Amino acid sequence: MRLASLSLLVLVAAALAHAGVEVGLGRSADAVTEIRLGQVPPPPPSVDQSRVNAVERFLAARHDGSAARAVGRFVKLAAMVPRSATAEELYGPQAARLVAFDFKNESIEPAGAGRFQVTAFLLFADESGQVVESRDESLVFSASSGAWGCVSRLTTASMSWNSDGVLDTASSLGVSAELRVAHTHLRDWTVGRSQGQGLSYSVADIGKEREGRVVVQCLRFTSTAGKRGFGVDNAPVVLTRDRGTLRIEPN
Repeated sequence: MRLASLSLLVLVAAALAHAGVEVGLGRSADAVTEIRLGQVPPPPPSVDQSRVNAVERFLAARHDGSAARAVGRFVKLAAMVPRSATAEELYGPQAARLVAFDFKNESIEPAGAGRFQVTAFLLFADESGQVVESRDESLVFSASSGAWGCVSRLTTASMSWNSDGVLDTASSLGVSAELRVAHTHLRDWTVGRSQGQGLSYSVADIGKEREGRVVVQCLRFTSTAGKRGFGVDNAPVVLTRDRGTLRIEPN
């Protein structure tokens, strides 16, 4: 397809030259000649903001409920959630909490008269801040009494963020102590969060370099309570030994 497009542009340039038109004549060296082939596609239709707000409110309520459950407070299922939904489906696995969520406005689509559906991504972490699960969910909303409410929730994909393989690798390399120090460093980072900020992490791999440095590949997630979206930092934790003492290199 790209070769065909290139050939077409060459043919257009040749036709202009054959007609006695010198492309670029009287223009600066930085000028660009724009050639449009066909009509410009129309912009995508804008999404009803009330639908966007409804999805964010629903997910934010689940985020708040998950935080309440984590500290032992009674959680009353909101009237906006599907009647058949369980606490684990809404707030995450036991001993875990919902730490981040997101969705794209473009994924909001009609789902029949007075209904729409959307795909959302959710991230769950345990009380130490380590990510344990992620999900894709299909949510259906219906209009009732002038407001949108979620009437259906379905997990379409899920992944368990198990780090047992990293433990095995660390053991085989003889760097289990380094991995424990890295975990402590990452847990301390999550504890230092400010009010309303969500911090979580995941350890993906560990390796030992020739000069003795140990590199722990990890992801650090940042989010804001009740708000969709999250940031991801993939900077590794790098450890070295100085006279027998483990030190973490700044990055």
